[in-house]
Amino acid sequence: MAAKQSALGLLHEALAEMFLEDIRICKEEGIPMSSSDKGVIVKFLKDNNITADIDNEHMQSLKDEFQDELAQRRAARAAELLKETAEDADGLAGVL
Repeated sequence: MAAKQSALGLLHEALAEMFLEDIRICKEEGIPMSSSDKGVIVKFLKDNNITADIDNEHMQSLKDEFQDELAQRRAARAAELLKETAEDADGLAGVL
């Protein structure tokens, strides 16, 4: 016997509400949520094609911040490599 789609919809909604309530309780009481509970919630989201897109200003600014930091690290590493190359070249001045 197959379940009615309306019943499955109600079950889905109840499960989502239960997950939200569990998260609220853990946050309010400062209780860490178990890894298995987190895993079940993540699977629920994944199974329902719930993803996070950069669709708000805060997330975009965070992305920009990380890109700026990465660019600074790359520039510092490039400067370091150029310095090492110059030092190596100075050491070969008498040989060439």
